[in-house]
Amino acid sequence: MFCLFLQRRLSLMGAVAFFCCLVSARGVIAGPLPENPKEISWHISALMVTYDDERKLYIAEDDVVITGGTTRLEADYVEFSNITKDAFAQGNVLLISGQDSITCNAMQINLLTEKGTINKGTIFIQENNFYISGENIKKTGQFSYSADKGSITSCKGDTPDWKITGKNIKVTIEGYGSANHTILWAKKIPTLYSPYLSFPVKVKRQTGLLIPRVTSSDRKGYEYEQSLFIAISKNMDASIYADYMSDRGTKVAGEFRYVLDSASKGAMFMDYLDDSKIGDSTEANENYSYDSTADRTNTDRYWFRMKHNQDLTNGFTAKLDIDVVSDADYLQEFQSGFTGYDETNEYFGTAFGRSLDEYDDTTRKNSLVVSKNWSTYSFNAQALWYDDVEARQDDTDDTTLQTLPSFEFDASKQQIGASSVYYNLDSEFRSFYRQDTDPDASTPLVNGQRLDIYPKFYLPTQLGKSFFFEPYIGTRGTAYTTDDYTDDDGNDETFRTRAIYDVGAQLSTTINKIFTLNNGFAEKIKHSLVPKLEYAYQPNVDQDDLPYFDTIDSLDEENLVTWSLTNSFITRNAVENKDGTQSNKYKEILWIKLSQSYSITDRDSSPWTDLSFESEFNPVQYFSITADVDWSPYDNNFTETEVGANISDNRGDSIRTSYQYTEDSLETWYTRLNVTLTDSLVAYCSYEANLMTNENVESIVGFTIKQDCWGIGMEFKDTSADTSISFLVTLNGIGGFGTQ
Repeated sequence: MFCLFLQRRLSLMGAVAFFCCLVSARGVIAGPLPENPKEISWHISALMVTYDDERKLYIAEDDVVITGGTTRLEADYVEFSNITKDAFAQGNVLLISGQDSITCNAMQINLLTEKGTINKGTIFIQENNFYISGENIKKTGQFSYSADKGSITSCKGDTPDWKITGKNIKVTIEGYGSANHTILWAKKIPTLYSPYLSFPVKVKRQTGLLIPRVTSSDRKGYEYEQSLFIAISKNMDASIYADYMSDRGTKVAGEFRYVLDSASKGAMFMDYLDDSKIGDSTEANENYSYDSTADRTNTDRYWFRMKHNQDLTNGFTAKLDIDVVSDADYLQEFQSGFTGYDETNEYFGTAFGRSLDEYDDTTRKNSLVVSKNWSTYSFNAQALWYDDVEARQDDTDDTTLQTLPSFEFDASKQQIGASSVYYNLDSEFRSFYRQDTDPDASTPLVNGQRLDIYPKFYLPTQLGKSFFFEPYIGTRGTAYTTDDYTDDDGNDETFRTRAIYDVGAQLSTTINKIFTLNNGFAEKIKHSLVPKLEYAYQPNVDQDDLPYFDTIDSLDEENLVTWSLTNSFITRNAVENKDGTQSNKYKEILWIKLSQSYSITDRDSSPWTDLSFESEFNPVQYFSITADVDWSPYDNNFTETEVGANISDNRGDSIRTSYQYTEDSLETWYTRLNVTLTDSLVAYCSYEANLMTNENVESIVGFTIKQDCWGIGMEFKDTSADTSISFLVTLNGIGGFGTQ
């Protein structure tokens, strides 16, 4: 193979300037073409390269490759101007720009601006697996395209599972796509016509409308919820929502999220609705009320919530939580939706690790916590405010106990110097406040402050070779100052104290036995048996003269002996590492604990507590059982039970069931079944029942179909309050649409 130059009028200097020919196994390579320092260096590789001096064009034939920056052009035939960077390519044309590519029969394009025309081509956008095909496509910029007539899809193949054909197609990466007179095709069957279609083509955060939510319900009528996402900056964004409800009005909402640094961030959300309905017990409004809450007469309805994490100096951090809602019905009414309770609670749990109070809780927690942790000590300063929604809504006395503020300093269990004594410390100062007090109540509701210091000392001792013995003694000192408090003896002193102690010990041993199996289940199993005996004593102290704020203010006499027996089974198997070496893998397959206490103080009546049984059973990868059971030795029945089991396989099939029982108050059963019928079809159903009232809490039946480029989901849900059917179609690269 040799380099052949046919241009007659090319001077020797021109040849030196424009050609630096190298011989390679595949043919002639024209090495770096002359370039402006501000421009990209372009390289041509082909079996034959010639230069037309009259048109100032390079003509490359057979296995042509032109590269420059992140752009690569391949074709059978290319004419290229190194002056204008215009190129004409024909035959098996492939243009790669970044991660996107174009295949076509012929192309006229400027490689610098990436503008040009494409004949019978297909554009592939890799980030969202998007294909745009057409007879004559215009590349109007590096990331924008248009076609008089063509199709779009995210499916591979000449006959895709779905495609949308239309006219006047326009697509901008990091923007939107649009088309007129569109038809949705399922294979070769036309299924849906739309005079206009707009869809997002985004691989990064960008301001724009998101897919709407359309529902229908008895409470709200027809509902259309539209959201607008606003990308403010790299570390800030916002969303604005308009939720139109035909029977209630339009609810508007906003979200604002920000990141200040790696440890400081926050998010705040606000909803507002001028409701056209009230919810009271009258016949006209009973459909808009809830039996579990008081009558709602307000029409101005809102919900503000936020969380913020702040990194302070010297290792201190702050966490702020705010949750204020207009009425007790609001979170039940708007449990679902873009700005509903479920979505907000899931976001806070994921982003901040702190969830909201339950949606039906009418006392909402608000707090500010400043803390610092050392290796063995911790400090917390907290302001805690519980918003009693019903008291505020009904304008009644609010005697909710608030903590404004509190300070806690704790020490974890640690050794005192080189001695054999260990200690821990719990200490706090709390200032209690009530908006409305009631000193004359059966339990006086007053304001005040409390200082509580509780150190505890331990002396762990090894008895012989087998037993562990650890006695302890704790001393507790508590001081109070109160306003307007008079005890039963008529004492109205503002300063009061209490001193109390507690002692105890524990005695335990561990018995181990290793069994050699050497089978497919395990090589060895270690059985550990831990019997333990504990004693705790706290004397009876007169506390009738103390105010009551929480359980610390009324410590019960204790003279308790507790026994427990813990069994643990751990398997050991050798596993091969990626580097060919072997290591041991340990797994606890069974854990069981039995425990019960005996009260020496109450030995003449009912000294024994319930027998408690706790267990976890995980014998194999796809099967597990948990069981927590309390049994009364006097009534010979179960007082509390919580049992659950889960079975699954590597296909994705699973069944999960759980049973909960609390004597005289709760008995429920829940089961969910997922069945993978094919690689793409999954059916599921769930059922939850209140066995005490024989009522259906919730039952769901549905299925999902997931393919590489589309998906379908349908679900039927029946609850005690409502019945709904939802249907959703997802076209990858376009989005989803459906009804509920």
